[in-house]
Amino acid sequence: MALEIRTKKEGSTLTLELEGKLGAVEAVELNKVFAEEVQGMKLALLDFSRVNYIASMGLRSLFLAKKIMIRQDGEIKLMYPSPEVLDVLETTSFDNVITIVRKDAEEKSVTFYPLRPIQRWMVDTHFMRARSTMMNTGALIRLDPSIDMERLADAVNDIINSYDIFRCRLVIHPETGDICQRFDGATERVYVETLSDEAFEKRKQFVKQPYELIDHPLYRIYLMVTSSEKYLYIDFYHAIMDGAAIALLFNRELDKRYSHSKAKAKEAHHASYAGYILEESRIPQAELEEGHNYWRKMLEGFDEAKHLPPTDVEGESETPEHEIEVPFSVIEKSFFRGKEFTENTFFMGAAMLALAKTAGSRDAIIGWVHNGRVGLSEMRLMGLMLDQFPIRWEFSEDITAAAYLKGLEDRVEQGMQYRKSLDVVYAEGLEDDCASFILQKGSMGRRGTIKLGNTECEIVEMPANEISAAENTLDIEVNSHDDGAYSLVLDYDNGMYTEAAMRRFASVMEKMVAALMDENCVVTELLK
Repeated sequence: MALEIRTKKEGSTLTLELEGKLGAVEAVELNKVFAEEVQGMKLALLDFSRVNYIASMGLRSLFLAKKIMIRQDGEIKLMYPSPEVLDVLETTSFDNVITIVRKDAEEKSVTFYPLRPIQRWMVDTHFMRARSTMMNTGALIRLDPSIDMERLADAVNDIINSYDIFRCRLVIHPETGDICQRFDGATERVYVETLSDEAFEKRKQFVKQPYELIDHPLYRIYLMVTSSEKYLYIDFYHAIMDGAAIALLFNRELDKRYSHSKAKAKEAHHASYAGYILEESRIPQAELEEGHNYWRKMLEGFDEAKHLPPTDVEGESETPEHEIEVPFSVIEKSFFRGKEFTENTFFMGAAMLALAKTAGSRDAIIGWVHNGRVGLSEMRLMGLMLDQFPIRWEFSEDITAAAYLKGLEDRVEQGMQYRKSLDVVYAEGLEDDCASFILQKGSMGRRGTIKLGNTECEIVEMPANEISAAENTLDIEVNSHDDGAYSLVLDYDNGMYTEAAMRRFASVMEKMVAALMDENCVVTELLK
């Protein structure tokens, strides 16, 4: 196998993942790629975990790479060499020339991993109120009768054993006392269970319970057979997994492993979520400062009275319910064909107008949720990758809907450039009370199906998290369903709003959706 080289840049760190042999011919290619990609970098990481052979010209390439890094006041490390390559490096004393990070040594030295900023925000939010189920992300899926349950169990267990996210445990650091995470927890095999109808109903109630957070498994997966149906239940604590990971990675991987042989399903390389966390935590703060200032300015002067609908309650709420779903009858997916703006921008724009209208303000601030996967390596990560981007719009000028939506898209693109600096938003609590917006598609929403073999399996229940830790919040979710329809889900603090108040907000937002469909309408007129 010839040498394959994959490059990745994070801040001033360049990572080259190499796979294959590093002979004379391949060394020439490595020299070229390294010289082109390393300009301006302060740290170069050469991942040699899948290099099975190195010749003398390959050693010379490593020596030249080190000289380049010395000239630009940088550092180079050779990561996780295979036993064959490590033997050559030690025999030639090349381990005295270049820094080598051995896999076993790093695994022993790095046991505790920090929480990513959004993980810390979620965990802290959970602890605001005891017995919170706000962070449970579950779905009950009714399977086709033809599904082979034992074969499905094998597929599920293969996935659990392949990804480090299933070994994640939240723990208290013995030295700092901070909540952190480890990735060495034991996994238990999932078995097919035959349940009576009564036992099945009890199980449905059990899975609605909150997670025990400290040093316990953070997922629940059950395969159940009742007197009339077959079911799969999957649930994750939100601080380790998001909807995109579940729908686009877990469910698709499950289909692949159920439908194909184990050997074929295991061909793909599975990226380490723990490794991503470690890499992200090492980005120097100086590199993030420009973005920090950008987000501070974006959220400067946030005021609940100005940026949220006015409080509307009638005494203490007598029900734990805090969620409503309203169909959007004014628009279908066909509307977006040929448009220069995305569904996400369109509905986010409508939500910002609805917030400004109900708050009586000309200044809207909202946090929009992105799945956080922007590079090829991140696309393979099964874990929590969500980013919540603050975005602001002052409705001070008379502009058309078309110009407004184009401006929002430009602002989204600008914000994406500073995604690594979002840590300041969580660390400084800049967005704690800000309304949030998310567009959910297909099986990531309330309705939908997942593919399994040649069957379509229906999501029959996604229980509302009835005991919520949400305070001073309004979460605006637009669901894009597989049949082309849309619905609005509002998740709200029922200590601030009645259901009637939320239905009035939903009505305002639907009017904004209808108005924005006319690209020539003047958006400031909608706020009068």
